Amino acid sequence: MAYQTEFADIAYPDESGRPCALLFRLAFTTVGVRLAIVHLRHTNAEFQGPTSSCIIRDRILNRILDDQLRGVLLSSMRLVVKDGDDTAMFQIDVDYNDCIERKNPHESTSVTTGRGLITQRVTIRSESVLAGLTRVHTSHGHPLPVPREISRALR
Repeated sequence: MAYQTEFADIAYPDESGRPCALLFRLAFTTVGVRLAIVHLRHTNAEFQGPTSSCIIRDRILNRILDDQLRGVLLSSMRLVVKDGDDTAMFQIDVDYNDCIERKNPHESTSVTTGRGLITQRVTIRSESVLAGLTRVHTSHGHPLPVPREISRALR
């Protein structure tokens, strides 16, 4: 059986700084590779929610990763948002600038472009990106269907 925490409240500011709240919990899959799922449940339509705003989604996700899952591989994380009757998964991406600024492990090499300009190529290994040690964002991702394995873990 998959592991689940109970739902807990989390308060957050909306894009204009007004207070809002929603429910969240953590769940782990047990089939194949163990994944940690951050499950957000937006229940109050008066509050701006994580489905409609990547700013809110990112604020909440970064807080949870920092407080609850610090040190867990980011590659084993998934974000699922339930808003009303709709449930979607969002891709979690690393904020590469923050990763480098916080001196997380990375390799940097100079590359000469076709016009003679020198740029930096940065390589970050996924096994060195840990939750809570660098910021993440979900702004480039579109809502995705929730895979069956993850849906089962959230039942």
